[in-house]
Amino acid sequence: MKERIQTIDSLKLVAIFSIVIVHSMPFFSQKGLGESIPFLIFNQAFRFAVPAFFVLAGYLYATNFSYKRPFHSYFRSTRRLGFLYAFWCLAYLIPYNIALIPGKGISAPVNFSIYHYQAWTSGWESFFLVGSKVHLWFLPALWLALTLSTPIMVLKSNWLLLTVAATLFLLALLGGPYEGTQFGIDFPILTRNGPFFSMIFFAAGVILAGVKRTQRLLFWSYAIFFIGLIWHLTEYFWLREHYRGYFIYDFNTGTVAFGIGAAMLGIYGAKPLTNNWLQENGRYALGVYLLHMFIMDFFMPLRVPLANNFLWEVGKIFIFFLLTLWLVKALVKYPVFKRVLE
Repeated sequence: MKERIQTIDSLKLVAIFSIVIVHSMPFFSQKGLGESIPFLIFNQAFRFAVPAFFVLAGYLYATNFSYKRPFHSYFRSTRRLGFLYAFWCLAYLIPYNIALIPGKGISAPVNFSIYHYQAWTSGWESFFLVGSKVHLWFLPALWLALTLSTPIMVLKSNWLLLTVAATLFLLALLGGPYEGTQFGIDFPILTRNGPFFSMIFFAAGVILAGVKRTQRLLFWSYAIFFIGLIWHLTEYFWLREHYRGYFIYDFNTGTVAFGIGAAMLGIYGAKPLTNNWLQENGRYALGVYLLHMFIMDFFMPLRVPLANNFLWEVGKIFIFFLLTLWLVKALVKYPVFKRVLE
């Protein structure tokens, strides 16, 4: 096992903060529903986060991969991801959202849970690839990327790994942001889910694990990240202008450079990530990811009354993030919660 890279922990915390920004949807109601430029910029400028998580997962998996016992590594990760997915899918079915009672009555928390149960069990894709809460799709997507990558890693064939990953990502593009173009494909499932989107980033992490860390690579990390940011935003607004098939695009071709560049900043030790607070709290990133929707649900009654209030639109991001971080840090002190949050 290689030495722990603390800037990876920092990047994880920055990434989950970025995910909270996207999910809290600041300025969504400012002009129509999701038509305001501030909302669109907030929504898209932080889309590096989930891809970066997939890259880091691939990097850390490959770094600790045992070629003598390859499927020991695989099944250990599989058990972990399967347990987390099952646990949190069931946890989000508990009638916890008592904040709805004042406005919708005593049965509101139960109805809220029934809604999520029905959505989860509405079909095989929802049940196996999405989960009872929308953000849980990350876990099966990571597992499928890991499952497809492991046999190829055993063969030690990076070109085959990239070929499979790039093919799946091409299908993800044609069935996702480019579905409304002349090249689009009408898939029966959302191609963001499963391995279509996740594997290209996981594979990139696997390949990066075999590259020697040098100072020069940090320069390229910044370059790839900023090129990816500009590319992602430009492509997003171009697609939105010419092919308004999707309300919001989760990714496009520019997202590849955007996500990989962000992950490289963590891997190669970008100076802004050498922050003690980020490094100390980075290990809670998974817990914050899994629990942040729980915290956000308690603020649902405030969404309409405080819509377009500037202080709320910006402040809610920090409220959701800091409350979730505080809750995770409080819960992991107990072994029963530590297992499902770290």
